[in-house]
Amino acid sequence: MNNIPKTFIFLYSIIKLPVIDSTTGKKIGRLLDLSVTLKEMYPKVTGLTMRNKGGRKVYVPWKNVKMLVEEKGVFIDYTPEAFVEDFKLAENEILLKETFWDKQIVDIHGSKVVRVNDLHLLKEGLNLWVVHMDVGFTGLIRRLGCIKIVSFIIELVSSYNLQDRLISWKYVQPINGPIGADALSLKVHHSRLAELHPADIADILIDLGTEERVNILRSMDSATAASTIQELPLRVRIQVADLLDQKSLVDIINEMAIDEAVDLFSQLPKKKMNNLFTRLPSEKVSQITSLLGHAHDIAGSIMNTEFVTIKHTMTAGMALEKVKTVKKREAVYYIYVLDDSDLLIGVVTLQQLLTVPAEKIISEFMRKRVAKVKVNTNIKDVAEVFYKYDFTVVPVVDKTGKVQGIITMKDAFKAVFHEIRKEAEVVQ
Repeated sequence: MNNIPKTFIFLYSIIKLPVIDSTTGKKIGRLLDLSVTLKEMYPKVTGLTMRNKGGRKVYVPWKNVKMLVEEKGVFIDYTPEAFVEDFKLAENEILLKETFWDKQIVDIHGSKVVRVNDLHLLKEGLNLWVVHMDVGFTGLIRRLGCIKIVSFIIELVSSYNLQDRLISWKYVQPINGPIGADALSLKVHHSRLAELHPADIADILIDLGTEERVNILRSMDSATAASTIQELPLRVRIQVADLLDQKSLVDIINEMAIDEAVDLFSQLPKKKMNNLFTRLPSEKVSQITSLLGHAHDIAGSIMNTEFVTIKHTMTAGMALEKVKTVKKREAVYYIYVLDDSDLLIGVVTLQQLLTVPAEKIISEFMRKRVAKVKVNTNIKDVAEVFYKYDFTVVPVVDKTGKVQGIITMKDAFKAVFHEIRKEAEVVQ
């Protein structure tokens, strides 16, 4: 099963929850549906419908909701004047369950391709936005209430893991016409469905307001927030850094890759940068300041200083034990081999360390020809190295041949095509 961040919930998890008077704690009804407005990029929840004890269907504005606790209930400010029995939704408002559950998605050629089994909501405090449609088998069995037993059986008899299949709200819209009211329109050809995966949290944050964006980042753990910020356009990262409190920002920077942190620091005012340096570990500060000193168009400006080196005299078993202590995944696929003078003389892969006998000496199976670049190599030449050699990571060495950092293929091509990225950010 996917590990869905706590900032996300499924509509199924709150439909049929008891509606409770927040003052007395008494149950006054059961949730039937949520209404949303379509005026924003992502539909925002504006109210709920519930079945009261008299069996009537009533509407309650979302501003009356005081607390939402999954598996427990929706706690509301119980004021009779807030309840509307013969309600009519405002313009551009729809009911989620009624509009989307079990509707077919139709591609641009009129073919029905998938069915909507659930909706994925982004939660920030009491604010809820629709961000994905669940079109997978997981969504269906979740609604049937048997997801745990089905998952257990599948994992028992096979190595297959159930995965949520989500389509971003951006790709789907309600339609009217000859196809029928029970259909939704897919804005791209159905052949691209395989490419549509859960949108990055960053992709959603870009389309939300500044205040919501910051509040959601604050609600995440530091590692998740760091991964999210790294995917945001640089202009948005700077904006977020300016609005986050210093403690939260320091915690996030501590989790960021060094090269990404350097990109951020290079755009911060000097006073703010120095304040952050006083709160960051001295080793992190040293790495950041060292990289900030490089020109923006050379390898040193985009390299990551977190990498793994081993001595040529070590055994595979000893090297593997060292690798186990490394936290950053991108730093351990290639392990760089040093001689007695700490000069780069070879490279081994993690796969090699896992497959060769533990007692085998590194120098006996390492690859001696290593594709590498120097600190002052132009980033365009760095990109050419990735084209020429079958590597996803390339080491950066100084004039003497000592390893100073690594560059990933992603970072190299991002740097080369920074102008294209700027144009994309303007469009967004």
